[in-house]
Amino acid sequence: MATVWRPGENCPAEPRGPKKFALFLLCCMGNLLSSHMLSILRPDAKDQQKIIKELQYLSKILLEEYREAEKGVPESTKYTLPCSTSDPHPSNNINSSAILPYFQGIKQHINNKSVVDEITGQLKKLVSQDTSEINVSVPTDPFERKCFILAILQQFAKCVDGKAMNSEDQKAS
Repeated sequence: MATVWRPGENCPAEPRGPKKFALFLLCCMGNLLSSHMLSILRPDAKDQQKIIKELQYLSKILLEEYREAEKGVPESTKYTLPCSTSDPHPSNNINSSAILPYFQGIKQHINNKSVVDEITGQLKKLVSQDTSEINVSVPTDPFERKCFILAILQQFAKCVDGKAMNSEDQKAS
């Protein structure tokens, strides 16, 4: 005769005793280990400096190309790029998780998409695991959009220049 399971009774397939505890530990430890592995995958300080140097180089190229292609666009202080975080270490305080959506938003409006792809790739290497999604609205008016893009590119170039200089200062001391 087959056993019939009734609500309120233990499910025959449900682990009991030490199996249940082992399953619980496995689930908890798996989550704990995976969250710690994310921080391990973040580049070390030396690699972060290489990434910032690369970003410095790429930002200059992109800014020069954009200025050349969009001559006459005035500088604007209306738009701001969230460059830094509160991390006390200069190499870690580039706010890559906040900057990344700006480059994803302006990519379609820039001629040299490969440089934008390289920048976003480098920024992704610096993103920490505990970041929230940021939405960036690129202006729809063509003139305002050009001012926005120029402001973002200028601020990003200044941001990575400052980070690269901070790392040089730390090496000297």
